[in-house]
Amino acid sequence: MYSYILYCSFSKSKVSNAELKELLKKSVEWNSRESITGLLIYRFNKEFNRGNFLQIIEGPKRSIDNVWPRIINDNRHHTVTILEEGSYDQRNFSNWSMGFKNLKEKDLKELPGFLELTDEKFWEDISNYKPRAFQLLKSFYDN
Repeated sequence: MYSYILYCSFSKSKVSNAELKELLKKSVEWNSRESITGLLIYRFNKEFNRGNFLQIIEGPKRSIDNVWPRIINDNRHHTVTILEEGSYDQRNFSNWSMGFKNLKEKDLKELPGFLELTDEKFWEDISNYKPRAFQLLKSFYDN
C-alpha cells in the first residue's frame, strides 16, 4: 500500500532554471533514500509575476509523513493546497524518484481542458479538479 499527496502552490518569486535544477537534484536524492516517487510541474505566470507548482508524491506512509513537513515549510512557495491525498495498491510514477516539467505558455495551450489556477472557476469548487490534476500529472509520466 502506498500513500500519496497531490497539491498545488504558488511560488513566492520567479524560480530560475538553476534553482529548479537544484530543487530537482535535492528531491531526487531525498526521494531515492525515502522510496518516494512522483512528479513536479512548475510554471511561471508572467501576468501575475509568480509561479505555480503542481506535485504528486507517493511512497510508504512513513516516508510521505517525513517529507510532507519539508515541503510545506519550503520558503520557495506558499498557499499549499492539497487537492487529493490517500493510498493505492501500486505506484503510478514508479520509474521517477522525481519527474519534473517546467511548463511554458505554449505547453499549456496544448493541454485539453487546462484551467488556470488564478481563474475564479477553479476555486469555486476545487474538488471538481482533483481527477483533472492527477490526469495531467499522469499524462506527463506516460508520454
